Amino acid sequence: MGTQGFRVSVGTNLEQLLRNIDDFEKQHVPFVTAGALTRTAKDIQAAEYRKMAEVFDRPTRFTLNSLRVKPATKKSLTAAVLFKDGFGSVPAYRYLGPAVEGGARVKKSHERALERAGILQPNEFTIPASGAELDEHGNMRGRDFTRILSQLQASPDPQQNMSRRSRKGAIRRAGGRYFVMRKGNVEIPDGIYIRRGLREIQPVLLFVAEPLYDKRYPFRGTAAETFRRSFNRHFRALWREHVRKPGRADIPF
Repeated sequence: MGTQGFRVSVGTNLEQLLRNIDDFEKQHVPFVTAGALTRTAKDIQAAEYRKMAEVFDRPTRFTLNSLRVKPATKKSLTAAVLFKDGFGSVPAYRYLGPAVEGGARVKKSHERALERAGILQPNEFTIPASGAELDEHGNMRGRDFTRILSQLQASPDPQQNMSRRSRKGAIRRAGGRYFVMRKGNVEIPDGIYIRRGLREIQPVLLFVAEPLYDKRYPFRGTAAETFRRSFNRHFRALWREHVRKPGRADIPF
């Protein structure tokens, strides 16, 4: 999807300012503007993280560290708050984008691996089931996905796929044997199950149709509102600190 985010730049307020200051003060406008834009972008980043904590259920630290600030400079009077591109193995906007724009969820890495192995259909996704162990954020742990893919011979790394020799130890570490169940009825939904002992069978991942999301994270609205409240305040503070001469009136906005 490319780099996604929110950019802030200057507008009519500075045109008004330039008509009311002398040449000495005009020399400092780019410096003050760049500083105010960068500080505003940092305010936007903080506001976005607060909004994420409101709209997402127990967001992970990765989600709450998914944005970066590109500062403005005197030559480029634009600052930006961007979703990180190299955020682990998945760009941040790839999994947060559906909450911003609405629409379908992008397949996760374990789903792509299951699809390549012929276990998951192209129009299918997975959701955790009752037999899955979830962390404090309500997500399955990476090690469990690794064990599932290994036992099902679906790992993107062939060396991680379980061999006959390693089968016994791998099943013991996983707490049971994973297998695919496809019955095509409501009573036994399609998915990946785990057999624990001789009789206990539990669903771990269920196969479901493509999930569609409503827009629930107002990323751009949060950014625009924060810019409206922050930029003039930061510009005034920097102007008073670095430029305004004793006895001169304050800046005209």
